[in-house]
Amino acid sequence: MDEEKKYAVIFNNLINFNNFKYQSLIKRFGTLKNAYNSKDIDLYTLPWRKETIKNFLDKRKRVNINQIISTIIEEKIMVSYVKENSYPKLLKNIYNPPPILYYQGNLEINWDNSLSVVGSRHPSSYGKMVIKKIISELNDFDLNIISGLAIGLDSLAHQESLLNNLKTIAVLGSGLSEKVVHPKSNKWLIKDIIKNQGLILSEFSPLTPPWPQNFPLRNRIIAGLSNKTLVVEAGEKSGSLITSQLALDEGREVLTVVGNIFSLNSQGTNELAKKGAIIITKTEDILNLFDMERETAKKESKPKIKAENETEEKIIELLKQDKKNVDDIIMETNKNVSDILIAINSLEIKGLIKDLGGKNFILS
Repeated sequence: MDEEKKYAVIFNNLINFNNFKYQSLIKRFGTLKNAYNSKDIDLYTLPWRKETIKNFLDKRKRVNINQIISTIIEEKIMVSYVKENSYPKLLKNIYNPPPILYYQGNLEINWDNSLSVVGSRHPSSYGKMVIKKIISELNDFDLNIISGLAIGLDSLAHQESLLNNLKTIAVLGSGLSEKVVHPKSNKWLIKDIIKNQGLILSEFSPLTPPWPQNFPLRNRIIAGLSNKTLVVEAGEKSGSLITSQLALDEGREVLTVVGNIFSLNSQGTNELAKKGAIIITKTEDILNLFDMERETAKKESKPKIKAENETEEKIIELLKQDKKNVDDIIMETNKNVSDILIAINSLEIKGLIKDLGGKNFILS
């Protein structure tokens, strides 16, 4: 890790290291290293609140810099600094870009071909159908799906992207350490995203808990990573509407799927349509916005999805005989229960098996 990036990580762990603070440090001291090693009296010349400077000075005395770097290395977390070419170019152009991003996975993304997708945490069957239909019909195109990993439509957008061999990018409202990653129930999804050439991002230091105030900040990154944000379902005061407003504030396009006027989940999306958001009624509407047509779909053959370990292979062999309940699968494979459940989740994500309901599975 080069020196300026290292000091960016250190500042990010000691203060709320936003773009304003970053720019004021560079303007005053030239480099972050100079700023960190400056005298107390010089720091008080910064246009910051005195309480912020006092807290920084206190932490500077107590915090072990080497431990911060070691945690990042141990957890296999990478860092992208705003001055680097690897830093997402669209995000760099927003009003308040994070000085650094922590990430795991593949940062080599064509950000011009990226679509942010957000929606309700408590989706209706209609919202789920919309996500599944649109993303499944994008599977021949070189599009990346960005969302926030939240329970509900965000998670479904990531899952459907994996099923359809699309790269997907998840932006977290917590740090990336396994100790704090949120939501915990989606740890398996994070691993599948990384495994399938996707990307996990956060501006928060690795051990930052999922504090409520983190999520509006997270939303600006979801909106800032792409030129287009699609809102599928949103209540009147939904976090998805915050994301859409942040996108509009940055001059980005907002797309909306209208719905039943009697549905609470459609109040936000219908209101967006009234205010001039681009109404999406079919997948071709999205393709047209990206200047893509069916004839120009990506032609490369996709790798065959298959079982990746002995447990997954055994489950597939069992289901070749007939549908099976999860209890039967556990009994007949004679494997550890947690290993079986992880393997079933993985096979579902890859589209190799299907839950008929009541945890009864068949081959897809």
